[in-house]
Amino acid sequence: MPSINTPDHNTPPPSHQDFHWIHGSGKDERFAGFIELARDVACGVHTCLQLIHGSNLVREMNLDAEVEEANSPAIGVSDTGSLLHLSLAATALLQYVADDHIAQLNAL
Repeated sequence: MPSINTPDHNTPPPSHQDFHWIHGSGKDERFAGFIELARDVACGVHTCLQLIHGSNLVREMNLDAEVEEANSPAIGVSDTGSLLHLSLAATALLQYVADDHIAQLNAL
């Protein structure tokens, strides 16, 4: 069976480039990476909390609704708990990275 592997020197370079929110000369600023991380974490936590809140509201409204008028929440109770834990972990990560930057600045 013939090999489908080719030597690295014969392959074109990959077209993938890491995604960054900050472009131009601003990307080299001291806290550019942290700002991008903070934005990504904030957007992720915001989305998680919207899903959690919306699903909890639907479940609460279903308590007062007739059976045929009940709606399905976007996520179940188990997924709600998982997204809450993800949000807690993400904000803890953001705090950890911020604390590390604060410590570095205080050491100057």
